[in-house]
Amino acid sequence: MPIRVVDSSRFAIRSGRRGFKPSEATSTANDSSLGCTRRSFIAASGAGAFAGALLLHAPQASAEELGEGGDSTEAIDFPNSFLYCSPTDSGIWVRVQMECRGCLTDLMSGESNEYVLGVMAKTGLTPDPGTGQMAPGYDYWIIFSKTHVFTKRSHSSAYLNNPTVLEHKHFGEANWRLQRVSAEPLRTAADIRDALAAWRRIAAKTVFTSADGARQFAVEYPVKWADYSQKTDGFRVETGPVFLLDPDKMRVGAVPAFEDFQWAHFDYHSFDAVRCILEQPTSILADATFTPPAEHGRQSRNTAALKEAQVKEIQDALSSGNHVTLPRDTVSNLLSTDHYSRASDVSVTNELYALAD
Repeated sequence: MPIRVVDSSRFAIRSGRRGFKPSEATSTANDSSLGCTRRSFIAASGAGAFAGALLLHAPQASAEELGEGGDSTEAIDFPNSFLYCSPTDSGIWVRVQMECRGCLTDLMSGESNEYVLGVMAKTGLTPDPGTGQMAPGYDYWIIFSKTHVFTKRSHSSAYLNNPTVLEHKHFGEANWRLQRVSAEPLRTAADIRDALAAWRRIAAKTVFTSADGARQFAVEYPVKWADYSQKTDGFRVETGPVFLLDPDKMRVGAVPAFEDFQWAHFDYHSFDAVRCILEQPTSILADATFTPPAEHGRQSRNTAALKEAQVKEIQDALSSGNHVTLPRDTVSNLLSTDHYSRASDVSVTNELYALAD
């Protein structure tokens, strides 16, 4: 089985379908290593960052780097691909498993920007030096490009969102190690069914093409959830997280604003379309009226569902200003958190590959 390790390079791009418009919706204890805590690493990743937050680019990686099909077909072996870094003055060397890899490519010039996403991690809960009280922990993700480190932090409310973007010269060493292995293209629903039934590892690539055909954004990722119909030849892939950039808006070589970056999960049943389940700030009361479907014993909930009028009453009371001095918008933000709560159906090219053992 041929195995190849790639640090980063340019890859051939296959044509995709047009029309990436996900913005238009259709429907902890302390860890230490070499004397440095995990929170020290996070502090290093935030030092010197400018406010207002930026986002990332992503260049393209084709799973068929060496050509079309045959023995040359390869795909990323994600369990054996990693981000690694040594933040300045941290005293540690860090390895993070890769979640996905993306490229934004200019098809005329062939130039591309490459980005890789690490898996979600948690901060250690440590005492606040100012108060002595335990500081709240949060989820965080890092994305590396060849020039910047992008850090997303997810607090209990969107109001406290504080992403950072650092150049490598301010962050320290930051790179990644891709491992590609021989792979078999899965071109039909029957191929996917056979691969799932044989317990094959599957990687995929989804390609978005700008409306003018000049740029593509391609994202490669492991298929974590998939199923096939036992009655028809249908299949479904529902997996993530992945990050997205809009090739209609983004240009190779430019550094996006953080708001240009979108977090998504994918849900698709074909090779030419995908439903992007997109994250956006959502009221923490959004599911207060929800009653689970009456299947598999899920029709009950631990707390009684509220009526819409009751939810509005709570929201109005909290934002009226009668009890708090904060502006209405601030209260609304404090009562929001990030959820995958928007869906967009997009024409794309989906490629799936069964990896060699």
